[in-house]
Amino acid sequence: MHVHLVVAHPEKSSFNYALHCVAIETLSGMGIRYSESNLYAESFNPVAGHDDVIGFPDGESFNLAKAQRFALENNAFIRQIKHEQNKLKECDVLVLQFPLWWWSFPAILKGWIDRVLTSGFAYGEGATLKAKKVMYSITTGGAKNQSELDYYQAKIDGLYQDVFAFMGWEIIPPFIAHGVQQKSHQQRLDILASYTAHIQKKLTLAQS
Repeated sequence: MHVHLVVAHPEKSSFNYALHCVAIETLSGMGIRYSESNLYAESFNPVAGHDDVIGFPDGESFNLAKAQRFALENNAFIRQIKHEQNKLKECDVLVLQFPLWWWSFPAILKGWIDRVLTSGFAYGEGATLKAKKVMYSITTGGAKNQSELDYYQAKIDGLYQDVFAFMGWEIIPPFIAHGVQQKSHQQRLDILASYTAHIQKKLTLAQS
């Protein structure tokens, strides 16, 4: 098994980033190969557009999906996109580590999805990328009661369905850390330990 980790948090001292570090430690301990994309550290450009494609015909109205298919057929993606797509080709499981901002992905991660999971490569007729398994690891601002927890869960389920289920990928249940800002040091350590157990259980099942 090969796991690709995409982390989308700007602060390495954050709890969110600590979860990413736990994933690396856990995968290493399990003897599972991994690669990573650290979007903020790598200054990943989240804006999809003309600059993604080399040699798109002059005079044609720019359509992103059409341009992405042109790039795939003509080996015309810029280096950054090719590099990220190659990482996806090699992995079996994709893990996205991110904070839930305004009930969705941070802009840098949404941009990664827009620019890397391209038409003809990850979705659409004749898509060349083999379907993968995907898991989210998320931190949230917190929930005060079961009703709010259910609301968070519905939003996160929607993020799975709107992107990865649409592409036919297998969904691994997410790990969600609610309200870590309000937790004690020991509670945070307990959450990190729970994430270790989550990875061990879910990826063992994914291998079977």
